[in-house]
Amino acid sequence: MRYENAYVWFVFLSALDLLFTWLVFDRGGYEANALAANVLRHGGLVSLVLFKFAVVVFVILLCEAVGRKSPQAGRTLALAAVGITCVPVAVAILELLPLR
Repeated sequence: MRYENAYVWFVFLSALDLLFTWLVFDRGGYEANALAANVLRHGGLVSLVLFKFAVVVFVILLCEAVGRKSPQAGRTLALAAVGITCVPVAVAILELLPLR
């Protein structure tokens, strides 16, 4: 594996995204990602978990494939995946914070 540190963060943040998504659902919220919402609507929570897992696997395999041809581009893609995955985690945290 070429970008192990980035992958660890990516998998960790993806797991947090799934956890926070469940917590938001528990509090009456909804899935903001239209594709994930469609998966959830048609297949339920198990399908959503499998979908998010498949996305993680796909992104890691894509980073590895790109990294074989261009190590810098692969690293950039892996770091972009980490950064992008921070967004729904941060939004969910804000949604879950109690308003005072």
